[in-house]
Amino acid sequence: MGFEGLREYEQIGKINGDAVRGLQPKISIWTNGNNCEPNDGNGMKEIAGVCKMLPPLFKTLHVQTGMLPPAWIGTLPDKTS
Repeated sequence: MGFEGLREYEQIGKINGDAVRGLQPKISIWTNGNNCEPNDGNGMKEIAGVCKMLPPLFKTLHVQTGMLPPAWIGTLPDKTS
């Protein structure tokens, strides 16, 4: 590849940079406060972790996309946090 190829990559980089300039992505970090303790063998810890993760996941999806979870899976709480 010669210098011509590098110029093409620079142009692609500029186009991609211009495409995302000014976007304000929302980043969510979910944690349930556990320190990854050993499993007690009954699997309830994993299920509890999933249940704790769902409300913030649904809230983030709603904020970013406007989509609401289906009624059969749950609803978002009325309070905003």
